[in-house]
Amino acid sequence: MSTSNNNTQCTRPAAARRSMSVRALRRLTKAEALSQLVERPDLAANISAAARLWGVSRATVRAWLAEYAAMAVPPATMAVPRKPPPAALVTPIAAAEAVKAALSALCDSLEVITPEALVDSADDVEIIGLHGDCQMAAAWLATAGMLAEAALKRDH
Repeated sequence: MSTSNNNTQCTRPAAARRSMSVRALRRLTKAEALSQLVERPDLAANISAAARLWGVSRATVRAWLAEYAAMAVPPATMAVPRKPPPAALVTPIAAAEAVKAALSALCDSLEVITPEALVDSADDVEIIGLHGDCQMAAAWLATAGMLAEAALKRDH
């Protein structure tokens, strides 16, 4: 009888293979996490990064962020219904003008920094958000560039 060194069989149950967790160096308390949020408000935009940094689940981060947001609004203003924003603020034209201004400002900023310097300036948590932002921006800008090029060819 020969013994085989077949490593393709898994001895763990199927459910154990699918679960993955990231353990922080230590779990932060809610007060510690919220003090970090005050110092780094960008964490509110990246739930997963905050969860890894604070050593808690994403659901816990969402709950803490909701509590923090509720604390930031004074109770007197919470009871008063807010007026809807003026129509001019939500029109596609206003949004397009805001994007064009932001794109112009971005291009001005890109003239004074290299991609290497940008990546080197990001810490381990920020790099995750930076990567996602770059992918979304690259795809969006590629589409806008193609549409602008087509408009130039059509008009001239």
